[in-house]
Amino acid sequence: MVKNKQLNIRISEDDFNYIKQRSKKANLTITGYVTKSALNKKILVADGYKEFVCELRKIGVNINQIAKNSNAGINTNPDIREFQKDINNIWQSLKSFPLKEV
Repeated sequence: MVKNKQLNIRISEDDFNYIKQRSKKANLTITGYVTKSALNKKILVADGYKEFVCELRKIGVNINQIAKNSNAGINTNPDIREFQKDINNIWQSLKSFPLKEV
């Protein structure tokens, strides 16, 4: 969606600081936060998601190494059961991940 319209408003410094704090907590820009708020859209925050991203990145690196070795003929029959368990554990955790409305 092209955002080609600008809306200028005047608010108090306290209100601005509050909106800035809330947008930071929601991992949104001030524009994104104010837009979602004005359109009555839910703003959900997931604390601790960075740890999941880190674990998924590690698994991805390992899978890439296995693929590289397999393509080079070094390991043509890799055992990926451990990765499947890790991914399944992460998936189960993500399904029960607590989301907080901001």
